[in-house]
Amino acid sequence: MPLPSWKCDEPPLDNAQRLLCLFERLRPQLIGPTARRLTDLHLSPSHLRLLRILQSEGPLAMKELAEHLGISPPSVTALTRRLAATGLVTRRPHAEDSRVALIELTPAGYALHAQVLDEQVARMGQFLAGLCPEEQQQLLDLLERAIQAGEERAARI
Repeated sequence: MPLPSWKCDEPPLDNAQRLLCLFERLRPQLIGPTARRLTDLHLSPSHLRLLRILQSEGPLAMKELAEHLGISPPSVTALTRRLAATGLVTRRPHAEDSRVALIELTPAGYALHAQVLDEQVARMGQFLAGLCPEEQQQLLDLLERAIQAGEERAARI
């Protein structure tokens, strides 16, 4: 059965539909140059997530990456192969278990991650500039509260 269709410019939308439309409108503002850079490198947002995890966590085994990303180990293998082919990550043997390969960022991987992060932070700043500091704080507090509630619901399932 097909899903019902609706258009973002045709009210009335319920709050969930409106939020989805707002996120869709916001997406190009926040990821414009980043999306082009990833496309030029033949990378996806999943590749970028993997780089972010490695930057914050350090070298990880495939199984650990799969858990962080919420995807299957074979999917992580495909992601890491592409990143390795572009020189952004490298594989090295685990010091204590030779059956396990650790994936870690290369200097090029760190550099790309830093450039993308700088771009995204600048775009977030431009987005928030349309609000006064008090409104920015209120928006962020409400969004954080909604996300936390969703995470708590998901943890109970």
